[in-house]
Amino acid sequence: MTLPDVLSTAVDDTGDPPLAPLPAHVAVLLRRVDAPPRLDAHLRAVHDVAVRIADWARQECPALDFDRDAVLFGAATHDIGKTV
Repeated sequence: MTLPDVLSTAVDDTGDPPLAPLPAHVAVLLRRVDAPPRLDAHLRAVHDVAVRIADWARQECPALDFDRDAVLFGAATHDIGKTV
């Protein structure tokens, strides 16, 4: 498996159990900074949990005001500094 294939698997593959895909702009950013596949996979797993929590909060706590996109972006990029 080549490096681009590994990156694609970490970023795009739905896998088992299925994980929410990273937003396209985050995937581009991770490729631009040469993030290793292990970091891509970690960020994707954290992003998936954030998606589930955000969706739950919207349904169960409708009065809770939060920026879902900002939360998901933060979850998907929180460790990006490790590439430096």
